[in-house]
Amino acid sequence: MKITARTLSGEICEVQIEGQNFNKIIPLKGDILDMPWIAPGLIDIQINGFAGIDFNRPLKSEEAWHHATQQLYAQGCTGFLIALITNREEGYRELLTGLTKQIQRDARNCLGLHMEGPWLNPDPGYRGAHRAEWMQKPDVRLLDDWKGIAGSLIKLITMAPEVDLDASLRVIHAAVDKDIRVFLGHSAAMGQALRSAVEAGAVGWTHLGNAVPATVPKFENVILHTLAQSGLYASLIPDGLHLPPHAFNVLARLLNQTNPSRLLLTTDAMAGAAAEPGGAYTLGEIEVEMGADGSARLPGSGRLAGSTLTPFQGVFLAERMAGFYLEDAWKAFSTRPASLLNFKHGLIEGNSADFCLLSPEKTPYLLATYHRGKCVYEAP
Repeated sequence: MKITARTLSGEICEVQIEGQNFNKIIPLKGDILDMPWIAPGLIDIQINGFAGIDFNRPLKSEEAWHHATQQLYAQGCTGFLIALITNREEGYRELLTGLTKQIQRDARNCLGLHMEGPWLNPDPGYRGAHRAEWMQKPDVRLLDDWKGIAGSLIKLITMAPEVDLDASLRVIHAAVDKDIRVFLGHSAAMGQALRSAVEAGAVGWTHLGNAVPATVPKFENVILHTLAQSGLYASLIPDGLHLPPHAFNVLARLLNQTNPSRLLLTTDAMAGAAAEPGGAYTLGEIEVEMGADGSARLPGSGRLAGSTLTPFQGVFLAERMAGFYLEDAWKAFSTRPASLLNFKHGLIEGNSADFCLLSPEKTPYLLATYHRGKCVYEAP
């Protein structure tokens, strides 16, 4: 199969696909006006649920799995991590067992699992939508339990090291030894606690600027400490709700201007994303209220509980709010998270042919999504 298109940086190329991989990518000269854009498939490292399906509840059927993953393909997403929020130990075991069997049977675009809990800070200012009564101190035993069920599908952990720094450092070391990435989040880690976690192997911060108390000291806060920590990735949610546009602009620009860039983008999507508006949706055992502004919130508290953002919407919203090139936003939502997960991704010969074709006339408009060399979504 051959496709002639232009990259987001403007180069024209002929992409030759053989089997599941890019065989040759040949630069061309010519008129670019009528050619589609080609870009690597989007990679989202934090999907709680999608298209009416809540991954934090046991899957009801094979059809539910196919529906959610197909709707992610329809958003240009060729890879994602299921985010499992804080749960009881037996709840984790049930979810991990069911999801592991499903992914091993038919992974589709799922790359693995992101354990967002239970090692978070239970303080009301930091816990967000997570259940404080289910949180616990970090424990290598629980990590081993997860690995025993899901094996290499455990890709990423979010934790708050200040809850018990010694125990956290043991978990971080153990996770790194098992090739699991560690992010901090829902956390008050600053100063020595933050530095110690990074020295032990933590590499990022989950949805920076969220799960932070509304009022914090102007200099001693996790946002500034994270920005000041050299080399630490940070994910942002570009929905205009988790971070107001001016705050997103500042954080995205600061993270993106480092070399290499530290900016990652994620939706933190829950079941209400790409689903019927006005429906009743859940995040695990939590009933979530859907707002007219597209927000997902805990009833009565107003706290955000994930988002209804889709990956394809998110990359263009990020471009507009940050005011930088689409290519920069796309990298933060595709090749950079893939690199974090040690997954070869991008328009490079030999890589898996996972990519999107975009309309040059209707922007943003997704023409098609390809995964492992096959068209998995085509616009009607």
